[in-house]
Amino acid sequence: MNREDLKDYKYTQMLIKDQTEYIETQKETINRLNSIISDMPKGSKTAYDTEAEKLSELMDKFNELMNTILEEKRKQEKIVERVNKMEFPYKNILFKVYIQGKSLVTAASEMNYSYRDLCRKHGIALNIFDEI
Repeated sequence: MNREDLKDYKYTQMLIKDQTEYIETQKETINRLNSIISDMPKGSKTAYDTEAEKLSELMDKFNELMNTILEEKRKQEKIVERVNKMEFPYKNILFKVYIQGKSLVTAASEMNYSYRDLCRKHGIALNIFDEI
């Protein structure tokens, strides 16, 4: 876990959101295929096998995506734990900039620091993050 992981936090959030939406569409497809398979007459074995294969492939992809999402979520939890181990104001700076995705200018304004002062503290905060 390094500062690059911290910097990628907001992009990982977007990835998780996009993959979750994709999973929802895949769940609809899986449910639709399940209903097709259960409604098929017993005599059409080839059609049943084809639909069952599609369903199996979708389930495998679904499970892979879920594992990816869970892995990314664990990584994000570790990042937040690491930030929370820091002292104030460094914890606040990293939380605002990386977890909440705010710019340094916005964070400086919210924390009543000058931009230059916040940039200096931000550098210190990143160094502390690397040491934890």
